[in-house]
Amino acid sequence: MFKKRKGARYLKTLHPIDRLMPHVMPKRSDAQVFFTDDIDCTAIDKYIAEKKEQGVDMTYLDVFVAGAVRLYAKRPALNRFVMGGRIFANDKIWVSMALKKSLRDNEPGTTIKIPFTGHETIFEVKARFDQQIHTNKDADNKNSTDKLAGLLSAIPNWVMRWAFALIRFLDRSSLLPEAITDASPFHGGLFITYLKSLGIPGIYHHIYDLGTIGQFIAVGKERLAPVVDQHTQEIKVAKIMTMMVVADERICDGLYYARSMRLYRRILENPWVLETPLAEVEKDID
Repeated sequence: MFKKRKGARYLKTLHPIDRLMPHVMPKRSDAQVFFTDDIDCTAIDKYIAEKKEQGVDMTYLDVFVAGAVRLYAKRPALNRFVMGGRIFANDKIWVSMALKKSLRDNEPGTTIKIPFTGHETIFEVKARFDQQIHTNKDADNKNSTDKLAGLLSAIPNWVMRWAFALIRFLDRSSLLPEAITDASPFHGGLFITYLKSLGIPGIYHHIYDLGTIGQFIAVGKERLAPVVDQHTQEIKVAKIMTMMVVADERICDGLYYARSMRLYRRILENPWVLETPLAEVEKDID
């Protein structure tokens, strides 16, 4: 039962060293590594302006999320997670994001979690996110995450400690009910932290020991900064957005991750590629 999980599969052919890493670093917080990159917004701004002329209201968030979905589709090892000392691969690309129902102090927030196959275009990704954001912005609307949180928070604190101990045990044993994993924003592959909407720079957001999220990508507010033109080698002023990533290093090695982040940069520097559906999603090892 420990090697069978709903919505994921156990990886049997990993290198012996990779199989040892979850025992060298038992907790996800033990294994978190940090990465930052400055993204030149020139191409994204040009793409957004072009779409606006065509009557499509595209945003930075749409580009970053669609780019992340495409990245996971082409680099499947990023979509792994560690549970109970074993490494699994998610069957889908689950993207979670926290939302504020309004930008006022003390207003409630919520989270959304959306599954993707990896074949989606940027327009399909945008449509799904827009629908979820619109639905969950309503202060009176409560999604499954809100209902689960309300149920757990209603029990006494000492009972809650036992409840979470049981949840963690069932999760490690691959016995956690699907109703909980479906509602939990901590069970997925990727969490997007969109700080541009809050008007602050990017932050390194820790990854949680609870659940299966293996990577947090935080996107901060853009700023003007001096950059070197790659064609003329001249220094110019450009609009830059800082992307800050925290990842579980147990799921793939440094070379694989470095190549993945370079691919993500290339996608963001040419968002037009996201308009073409991906014909074939790369499959992870057995």
